This record gives sequence, C-alpha cells and structure tokens, in this order.
Amino acid sequence: MAYIISSDAIKETLPGYDPKFAEKFHDISTKLADKKFEKALKNSSMKRVILMSGGSASGKSEYVSEYLKKQKIIISDGTSSSYNRANIKIEKALKHRKKLEIHAVWPTDFATAFEAFFSRDRQFSPEHFYRTHSKSRKTLLRIVRKYPEISITIIVSKYDENRKGQKMEFEVLTDTNRDKLIEFLEKNQYTEEEIKRSQRLYEI
Repeated sequence: MAYIISSDAIKETLPGYDPKFAEKFHDISTKLADKKFEKALKNSSMKRVILMSGGSASGKSEYVSEYLKKQKIIISDGTSSSYNRANIKIEKALKHRKKLEIHAVWPTDFATAFEAFFSRDRQFSPEHFYRTHSKSRKTLLRIVRKYPEISITIIVSKYDENRKGQKMEFEVLTDTNRDKLIEFLEKNQYTEEEIKRSQRLYEI
C-alpha cells in the first residue's frame, strides 16, 4: 500500500480544526506535511516517490485513490503550487536516491472544478482556487525545464455525473518527447485572472 501524505488529512487532526475555516489551518498543515514527507524519505524502504501537482479540486485525491494507493510508493498529495517548496522536496528525494515522478492532474475545464471546489466541506477563498491552479502549472513548467530526468505524467480529469461510484474519469496525456511536453505546458499556462474569467479555457 502507498504511504500517502496529505496536508488536507493533517488539517483534520489539528486542535480546533473547523472545515468552514480550513484556509486558516493551511500553512501549519502544509509545514507538517513537508516534515512528514522528509521523514518518510529518510526512513522508508520504498524507492518510488510521486509528487502530485494541480490546483484545488482538480481530482488529485480521487486519482490517487483510484490508481496509486495500492502501489508501494510514497505520495505527496498536494498542489505543488509553490516552486520553492516543490524544489526542496525534489532535491531531498534525489538526495535519498528515490525514483521520483510528478503526476499533474488538470481538469478539462476550470468551471466544473470551481463548482466542486465550493461544494466541499473544506472551505477556502476563491483566490486559493485561482492561485493554486495558476501557480501549480508555472511550477511544473519550471521543474520540467530544470530536471529533464524526472518522469512527468499529466492526467486530465473529467467529472461524469452519470457514472456510478467514482465520478471522476482520467486520461493520461503524457508525451515522452520532452520538447513537445514543454511546448504543451507553455501553451497551457494561465494567470489567476484568466482562470477567474474562464469557461473551458483549453480543449484536449
């Protein structure tokens, strides 16, 4: 089974936590998740490590649950919207000689993801949604350019109301050609303002 480190799960263990004010607990839960990740790198015999990437409510946790949780891997389930924080994790994973991968989950359209974002028990400001979706893509592009040896998987998520049980559908879009991957990432960069005004900004 995978060893999954999630700041959202850590939030629920914090004294006084209220999902209606989840944003107030975000910084501390993220810091605790980072420490837990570093400890796992040092102490776990698992060689494969996956950093999740993608904005809030993009379907990362659902993807982890459906495709990764039964594998023997360490998973950092977060947005990877901070380049500095993601870079530190990468350097530490490489230092411990782990086989590192990044799996980025992108919604087919921001409007549907935004609806899911507001339907959750964990409440954040709209700015958190715009920021994590914009900056996670910028971070991923910087990482791809800096670390050509790291395997990148991009997964497009789609919500299917007619599907029973697991409502999310996923499609892998990874191109093994690094230049084409960079071109794809460059094409799909959006500012926070663009995401705020978006309705199906890009087509697959």
